[in-house]
Amino acid sequence: MRIDVTSGRGRISVGPPGGPTETIPASVKVTITDALPYDVEARLEWSPTVGKLAVRKICCTALPGGDDVSPTGIARIALRDTIQIALETEYLGGTGWPGLLDKHRDHDPLAVDALIYLLAVALQSPKPTATVALARGLSPASGPKRVLTARKAGLLPETEPGKSAGA
Repeated sequence: MRIDVTSGRGRISVGPPGGPTETIPASVKVTITDALPYDVEARLEWSPTVGKLAVRKICCTALPGGDDVSPTGIARIALRDTIQIALETEYLGGTGWPGLLDKHRDHDPLAVDALIYLLAVALQSPKPTATVALARGLSPASGPKRVLTARKAGLLPETEPGKSAGA
């Protein structure tokens, strides 16, 4: 499998009020080739409503000699996970979340937790609260408490229980 991530024009600053922040592109194209059952191109654009790079278009192309594109075939592709991993690899670099922690080690740890959460949402993480804990080498179960503390401090927007909120 080969994955290419191409940044579009424009940049978005992601982070809690007062920083720290990270900058990501306002639009991205993720191209997945040499994978069964299809080649895939996904276009994502920044959505301020949900505070993330939202998928706006998916195009699946049957491989030569392969199966036709079908809803069943599309359902077998782990698109969300593949896109999330591609975005994290591209925009966090080889050091991942630990590198982000190190980069912002001089900032308030609560604000860094908020940054990690907001960036995880922005990059399609299905479990941004767990990402906060895992980035710090902690049990995923400690993530909700850390995120709630950051939210109570005004570093994260309010949200409905069970739903992540960026922006």
